[in-house]
Amino acid sequence: MTHCLADIDLLEVSKEGLASFERRIAAIPPDLCAPFHEEARQLETELLTAYRFVVLAAKKEDELDKVARWWAVMVQVCDEYAKRLNQLTRSHPTCGAELYYDHVLDLRSKCLRLQKMHC
Repeated sequence: MTHCLADIDLLEVSKEGLASFERRIAAIPPDLCAPFHEEARQLETELLTAYRFVVLAAKKEDELDKVARWWAVMVQVCDEYAKRLNQLTRSHPTCGAELYYDHVLDLRSKCLRLQKMHC
């Protein structure tokens, strides 16, 4: 089955979203939490959108190895998002970035389970 968007495209889109996030977050002073939370929520929304895309792609896929590949790509995407949010927990220690970081790790665990289930 062919898809309009390939797994490599998903990685590229997520990298662009992360780069944009990093540019916006760099302009926020470490002691201002409200704009930080707005950006972190937006990042989380982008990640969940990628997850929904993978769910749809996996449902339409007939071959288990390709389904596993979609979930593997989603694990990679989660890793990149987690890396950025982990950095933010250090640069914005009073803003509660751990909440968003935990959400990403939870989603990563779910995607990893799905990947292993389809191998």
